[in-house]
Amino acid sequence: MSRTTEVLRFRPTDTADLLAVMEELATDRSGWVNLQAVVGDDEAPAPDAPPGRAGVFAWLSSSGPAVPVASWVPGPTTRKGGHEPDSLGLQHAAGPRAAGTLAEAGLPVPPTWRRVADHPRRGLVMELPDGVAPTTVLEWAFPAMNILAGAPLPDTWVAIVHRR
Repeated sequence: MSRTTEVLRFRPTDTADLLAVMEELATDRSGWVNLQAVVGDDEAPAPDAPPGRAGVFAWLSSSGPAVPVASWVPGPTTRKGGHEPDSLGLQHAAGPRAAGTLAEAGLPVPPTWRRVADHPRRGLVMELPDGVAPTTVLEWAFPAMNILAGAPLPDTWVAIVHRR
């Protein structure tokens, strides 16, 4: 099975095209989406590019990317016809205890979302209960990424859509 990627530019105030893609992926269980603000030059990252880091020794860092990256993954279909839970991950450079940082800023992880990881390098990962709409995911993820960035992020974003 081949994998394809596409880059979709959008603004957090106009997510109609992104939501259409997310709804399709949620129905088909056929891929995932990475979201990141475009900071610096206006070039979109290559579809398979990892989150950006600066410096030759950045891979030794114990923190994530300076510009947070959200990954929304609809859980794959199981052999019995159901599906595994959807997940939302946030890679960031805000340090340990991202969930605590978000709660202190007035944006706690929703109580029905199960926190799977909260690690400085791997990020904050949550398992979502069945039925969490892509709209709800975005409404929480955008302000969360602004908080974890430590400053307001720009209004131009890219979604890297991975299809399998």
